[in-house]
Amino acid sequence: MLTSPTLLSNMTAANKNSASDSLSQLGNDYNKFLTLLTAQIQNQDPLEPVDSTQFVAQLAQLSQVEQAVQTNTQLETVSSQISGLLNLGGTDLLGRDVTIQSDTVMLKNGATATTYEVGEAASEVTAKIIDPLGRTIRTITGLSVLSGTQNQLGWDGKDDYGNPQLDGIYTVQLVAKNTAGEAVNVQASRSARVEDVRFQEGEIVFGLDGGETASSVTVKSAR
Repeated sequence: MLTSPTLLSNMTAANKNSASDSLSQLGNDYNKFLTLLTAQIQNQDPLEPVDSTQFVAQLAQLSQVEQAVQTNTQLETVSSQISGLLNLGGTDLLGRDVTIQSDTVMLKNGATATTYEVGEAASEVTAKIIDPLGRTIRTITGLSVLSGTQNQLGWDGKDDYGNPQLDGIYTVQLVAKNTAGEAVNVQASRSARVEDVRFQEGEIVFGLDGGETASSVTVKSAR
């Protein structure tokens, strides 16, 4: 599975804003401190001068803060570079077939490339095929309950009355239950061809055949 740079991008944006805000605040505080320092020196009692070590200590603290902000800025640059490299890595999948988590079913010549993975303890799995108009045209029962593997959906492209359906985009709704009638996790996947790669807000998004888009985090395998 590809690693999405979304989190890294968010960190980069946060670091950028933090660094910029911190530098701005530091500059304001530094100027205020120097103004106060100058005023104190000009108006101090010559017989009881302020301890100069206190001024030195405060200057040292401001210097440490400035160094920390500069380090944050450098980390921001490194994060941006890594994010860019991850984005370029997504172009390697152009024109290749990938398996993605998706409830979209592409029907072509009476066949589909949809599979599903079901959690442990499932005793029954049922699938409903939804057409583009939102109508349930086929209910499939008795599907495999084998966990830890990709099971074939096995839809033959026909409705409940045995009528062949037109090629196109359909949706599958899967429901899995255990012997107690409790819901069990089940996830549909399909094989798709990557037709284009997009970078949206720091995340890799693949344009797939059939017009579907998928985040890189939903890609389970590629070939």
